[in-house]
Amino acid sequence: MKKKIYINAWGGLGDVVLATPLFQQLKLDFPDLKIMVLSPSRSRLDVLENNPYIDKLILFSFYYDLLKYFRIIKVNGISYGKFRPSYTSKKKAQEVIGEMFGVTLKDKSIKLYVTAEEDRYAKKVLSEYKNPVILQITSRTTNNQMWPDENWVELVRDMPDFTFIQLGTDNETKIEGAVDMRGKTNVRESIALVKHASSFVGVVSFLSHVTNAFRKPGVILFGGVSSHLVWGHDNNINITKLLTCSPCVDFMMGNKCPYDKPCMRMISVSEVQQAIYKQVPVEKESSLMDGRNEPVNR
Repeated sequence: MKKKIYINAWGGLGDVVLATPLFQQLKLDFPDLKIMVLSPSRSRLDVLENNPYIDKLILFSFYYDLLKYFRIIKVNGISYGKFRPSYTSKKKAQEVIGEMFGVTLKDKSIKLYVTAEEDRYAKKVLSEYKNPVILQITSRTTNNQMWPDENWVELVRDMPDFTFIQLGTDNETKIEGAVDMRGKTNVRESIALVKHASSFVGVVSFLSHVTNAFRKPGVILFGGVSSHLVWGHDNNINITKLLTCSPCVDFMMGNKCPYDKPCMRMISVSEVQQAIYKQVPVEKESSLMDGRNEPVNR
């Protein structure tokens, strides 16, 4: 019988996305290995649907708790955060996860697989809009990596060349001027919308990692909260403002920034605008952007 490995799809949706190169490498290194991915969360498993390197997706249940308790199966986790990668590593999060399983990634790119039906859905939705840009304003990891709401409003208002489509949960702040799709898409639909949009702009989040699977040009607001070396992708412009307290995500955890998030407030609206225009060149409808400095892609 083939050997099996049970992997717990741990953490947020972004962590699950970052683990996808691991499954490919495990299959390449151990072709006979059966990869079984478990999670108590349906949405985490939805991220991994149609992945050809995973043999089975299992919604965690009391049955598997018993098997684990009696050591009939060993469940391996991907809880790489305990290593505090912002401070201990200059490698990508994907590589850190791979090393936890004893493999070296030959390909660090994110692996997500959208169906033809999901492609049709996203194309139909986006066909109604000019230069659609997916917008995600909330980081589930920390509130410290949030850009002021008024900046998002100004960004959308002053870029009529684009249509901003806001995804996220329906309890997030609605950004005036953006197409409101909060709470109206599931995980798979959100992935497909990113795939077929012109671009993405947002904070470090689940969808910021999704961009890498499709080489989608995006603009990601890191500030100085987390490390762009660990969680950034080369298809994006990663805007950073490194201060003496940066990066803080691994030791601040859920605590509020005592300085009122200066690294995020230092990111100007014009800087983000210029980055979007650099990623998706279009004929501008106004001269608003002329003469302003471009952000640094670090």
